[in-house]
Amino acid sequence: MSYNIQITKTEVPYFVELYQFITTEWALYLTPYRYKITKSDIEYTPTVMERTDFEIEKGEERTVTISFATRENVSLTFLTSNIPRIRVKIIRYFVEADVEKVLFVGEGDIVGVSNRVLTLKAVDILSLNKCKVPPFVYSAYCNNTLFDSRCLLNKNNFRLTTIVTVHSGGSTLASTQLQSYASDFFTYGYVEWGSNTRLITKHDNTAGVIHIHVPFDEDVNGQTVKIYAGCDKTAQTCKNKFNNLQNFLGFPYIPLKNPVIWGVL
Repeated sequence: MSYNIQITKTEVPYFVELYQFITTEWALYLTPYRYKITKSDIEYTPTVMERTDFEIEKGEERTVTISFATRENVSLTFLTSNIPRIRVKIIRYFVEADVEKVLFVGEGDIVGVSNRVLTLKAVDILSLNKCKVPPFVYSAYCNNTLFDSRCLLNKNNFRLTTIVTVHSGGSTLASTQLQSYASDFFTYGYVEWGSNTRLITKHDNTAGVIHIHVPFDEDVNGQTVKIYAGCDKTAQTCKNKFNNLQNFLGFPYIPLKNPVIWGVL
């Protein structure tokens, strides 16, 4: 037998990992592979990402931490949502052999965003079944995400379609129509251009501009975009801005200080 044949026998077939992030509102499919992969009619979008090894915590919980770059359009779904838990599934897929194996199924929380990297920590589903996980938190702020199935508002009623000009290297979008809305009307909202979306960090009606967290990958100068209102999740905003207090899912009168420690005055 030739040397090349022996090498072929000992080579490990290359594989990729496929990531599924699923909630009741949306599903996100990613892979760290450099090309798009379609498996079982699901298209996995390539993005810069990494994960830790699977770890055992508290003697029984199996956990994993996943990070990926927020410059990718796919990350905005996380940034604009208020989601208690995200179902996470990690699959190892051997491309040439078309063979897959599920490595991990669990639920996770967003840890945070730092230097344009979003981090999420997930716990194995078997560990979760041993404890109760509350779907909501007791907070003065609303548990809903604007325009979701509990909020019930129609996003098309709070949308501005306009042509924008680009400033500050693409991080600022300007339109005279933005001056017709009160300042911060679009703050915490988002901008859509085709299939791309960006989070709005600030709306200034005096200058007629919005600032976005990351510029679009392509030049949108002179393009028509869709701009959606934002919400700071307070009861006051829900009532005065959206007239939707009946669907507010928060506790606006919850004490900000523990009365046991600080007293009632």
